[in-house]
Amino acid sequence: MSEFITVKHSFNSGDLIVLLSGLKHLSIKTGKKILFYQYLNLPAFYYNEAVHPVKDNKGEMVCMNEVMWEMMKPLLQNQEYIEKAETWEGQEVEYDIDLTRDSKSIPMPAGLLHHYSWTIYPEMSCDLSEKWLNCYPLGEAETTKGKINLSDKIIINRTERYQNVYISYYFLKNFQHKIIFAGTEGEHEKFCSAWKLGIPRLIVKDFNELARVINSSAGFVGNQSLCWHLADAQKVPRILELCPKFPNTFPTGANGHAFYKQKSLEYYFDKLIN
Repeated sequence: MSEFITVKHSFNSGDLIVLLSGLKHLSIKTGKKILFYQYLNLPAFYYNEAVHPVKDNKGEMVCMNEVMWEMMKPLLQNQEYIEKAETWEGQEVEYDIDLTRDSKSIPMPAGLLHHYSWTIYPEMSCDLSEKWLNCYPLGEAETTKGKINLSDKIIINRTERYQNVYISYYFLKNFQHKIIFAGTEGEHEKFCSAWKLGIPRLIVKDFNELARVINSSAGFVGNQSLCWHLADAQKVPRILELCPKFPNTFPTGANGHAFYKQKSLEYYFDKLIN
């Protein structure tokens, strides 16, 4: 019998964070730590016209490339239930998460992402109201406008995928001093240009630092993305922009809200900021 639980995963960083909920539960239940193997450069298709910044050396969209994996590893290895995080190179595993993407039996992308692994491995089923990421808080963070204290700041993230095209963020103009954008340079530029904002962009060295920033903030607003899952896994006060076509994740546990309509966004944001 193996000393560790061995897991293979081939998909995106956000999917990985979701999966950790079940892996933490499994680790606690069995008393074993996780050997986590990530397969790199699996071709990615989300939906027609979807744009994703993670690409291979040929410029093709992939689920996880080496750069993203190197940023992810420190976060994984700082979780008490993870023994080691390595690249998958054919190692035998007990839990192959690729089975959750069997299009013949699982209607992608319908349903809550957190439950995908449970449909194959029911022993991963767990209480999603509990935290599954533990990250030490930070007092301040580096941004494009220098170091900023985090205690009263709202972190905002909006990727080019899974957007709600009916939503406007113009109303943030009155709260720019309270906001830091988390995301790529391109995402930041498009967000600020679209809504005529001048908010700073967060600068982090890896996703462990990103998770710590989110954990240290006064709250989070974002669409269906890695950043959202980092906020949800830590149960920080958070608001989720739902994509009307593909709503495959929702807030789990306390302090989380989701919206389809402008009124709901501004209502929840007012509660967050106050």
